[in-house]
Amino acid sequence: MAKTAEDNFRIEIWDREEQALSETISRSPDSTVSQAAWQAAIRRRPGMLLIHYNSRHVMEKILTPGEVKIPPQTIIDGSVHAGLDVALGDLREWHVLRAWCRSCSHHATVKPAGLIKRYGKGALFSSVERALFCTSCDRGGPVRLEIHKLPRN
Repeated sequence: MAKTAEDNFRIEIWDREEQALSETISRSPDSTVSQAAWQAAIRRRPGMLLIHYNSRHVMEKILTPGEVKIPPQTIIDGSVHAGLDVALGDLREWHVLRAWCRSCSHHATVKPAGLIKRYGKGALFSSVERALFCTSCDRGGPVRLEIHKLPRN
């Protein structure tokens, strides 16, 4: 994400002692967009220290309720999941889901509509991943869901 002079509003994740910046979640020139991102960050990043800035000034700071479920990861193979606990209702028509078995490395495309029908739009990836099982090795998982974008062609 390229920083511009107009990116006054930003949301960052810090360690609990506020000594090291872990991740910048959002940068925006728009206050309304930044507030929406702040509310989403509180819901999606349990147990983390979030700081909301306007330029260099701290607007809000919170240690989000809950336990850390998924540690932040790097983007894997173009996945936009990247450690966020995404709800199934957040998916768009251009997203493709792929399930990977961590035991045998079998992977398959999964239809988001089927998961939404079964678990609901509010179901988070962390809970859906625990419920899925591998059809190749029948070990019951663990399965990792990845979100990929359809090619633009």
